[in-house]
Amino acid sequence: MSTAPQLTASVGHHGVNRRPDVAEVQRLLKARGFNPGVVDGRCGSRTVAAITAFQHPLMRRPDGRVDPGGKTWVALINPGAGPTPPSHANTPKLTQPVPRPATSSLNPGLHAVNNAYMHAKFGAPRSSYFKDCQPITHERLRKSMVTASVGPFKVTGLGPAVTSLGDVMAEIKHAQPAVYQALGSAGMLCCRFQRGSTRAISNHSWGTAIDLTLNGVLDRRGDNNVQYGLTLIAPVFNRFGWYWGAKFGIEDSMHFEPGRSLMDTWAGTL
Repeated sequence: MSTAPQLTASVGHHGVNRRPDVAEVQRLLKARGFNPGVVDGRCGSRTVAAITAFQHPLMRRPDGRVDPGGKTWVALINPGAGPTPPSHANTPKLTQPVPRPATSSLNPGLHAVNNAYMHAKFGAPRSSYFKDCQPITHERLRKSMVTASVGPFKVTGLGPAVTSLGDVMAEIKHAQPAVYQALGSAGMLCCRFQRGSTRAISNHSWGTAIDLTLNGVLDRRGDNNVQYGLTLIAPVFNRFGWYWGAKFGIEDSMHFEPGRSLMDTWAGTL
């Protein structure tokens, strides 16, 4: 006689996320037709998104977490009690807010860059900044900007960043075609302060960051929720060395920028 699945602690958003528990939830989700990614015992954004998708028809406010003995766990281990596999009717909309995955699971192996790094490696785009976009005055940087289509939209940014972004979009088109069709841009090059600051400079000032929309909708910054569609493409960005702003202290899930290792490969080549 087979042993019933066991869960020792919570899995998912703000869960304990013990690896055996995560792997068990991942296996059950796959068996029910939901896709948490590789069954590896690591609770990343795809696992949280799959939990949330599973919960969508079960509760009014999915929380992206499976608790021992809770409604989601009971539905997972009892096929007759839970939802059917994802379909057009019960898959969350791409723009639907879902809980931000545990920050420890985001951007594995990647590190964000700061103003000191960018100034040291690329120089100052200009001498003064405001809350609104201003033009680059640094001549060498200005000449390194290009305008090109990256697939679903056109951007202006640092040449190697635009090229890399095009590669990311090509992979998204293959791996997540529905998200690709919905993608738009809220801008790449924009010399300005970070939102809410009068000191820190946005990495948009170097033309290395991109803000994305889904069906024309921007993710709401700082609410610790993320658009479901962004959880599907964040792993693609990560594989190409791009850092997801969902991990910032003030969650900024619309925002993607090259991580430090990728920036290191471009520094000194311009």
